[in-house]
Amino acid sequence: MNNYFSLKRFGLLFMKHTVEHYRTYLMSAAVLAGVFLLGGSFIFYMIPGPVDAGFQMAIFGVLILIAGPLFTSTIFTDLGDKRRAIPILTLPASPLEKFMVSWIYSYVIFLLVYTGVFYLVLVILMNLKPWPGHQSEILSLFQDKFVLVIMLFSFLHAVTLYGAIRFEKLHFIKIGFSFFIFYALLILVNSVFVRFIVGRPIKPVMPFAFLNFQDGVNFYSVGLNAQQSAWVFIVVPVVSLLFWMAAYFRFKEKQA
Repeated sequence: MNNYFSLKRFGLLFMKHTVEHYRTYLMSAAVLAGVFLLGGSFIFYMIPGPVDAGFQMAIFGVLILIAGPLFTSTIFTDLGDKRRAIPILTLPASPLEKFMVSWIYSYVIFLLVYTGVFYLVLVILMNLKPWPGHQSEILSLFQDKFVLVIMLFSFLHAVTLYGAIRFEKLHFIKIGFSFFIFYALLILVNSVFVRFIVGRPIKPVMPFAFLNFQDGVNFYSVGLNAQQSAWVFIVVPVVSLLFWMAAYFRFKEKQA
């Protein structure tokens, strides 16, 4: 038998995880739907006009970047309790199989459930408040903005998954604190580096972001061209992949 990955063993492990946690996941989906319905009702009531597809995408993106890491931070909660961690770590399955079950639930299944619930609530709200003479717009996922949202979601998922394994208690708080500390340091280091290159005072700047500086009474903003900006779509997925790999090896250490 393959001790690294067995499809049959993985299927049994996936079914075991589903049977043990399906109630919790169903309750989480119900809470998500409730939040969407209540928050969406308030937004639809307050906005004095039809909600266009651009605004729908903005709401979709903001909420998934909050709900996704929040859910992912709980996926390895049992590892923080030694009494509950022992049965998980000693289960006769490989570390990769155990890791993939959690990865699939926190990434693939969460993404499918989130998108399905979002569309369901969106259709309900748009039918409850139609606008006569106006053609209703429904968010389309086949656009560049959706790719960007998924890319950012993947990055936050990878970072949060690593933190969920790395920290034993208060996962979401510690992950968030560590992330914003690193974010601030990244801006500081990048700003110092760019300032050294251009040789003039500049505003704080993120990698791949606009460079803003003032020359006398004139204010300048310099950005990347389309070809240079394409590097974002390479760097971010690569960094996400590295964090996923780091999370797996961190989990494998706990298994050993």
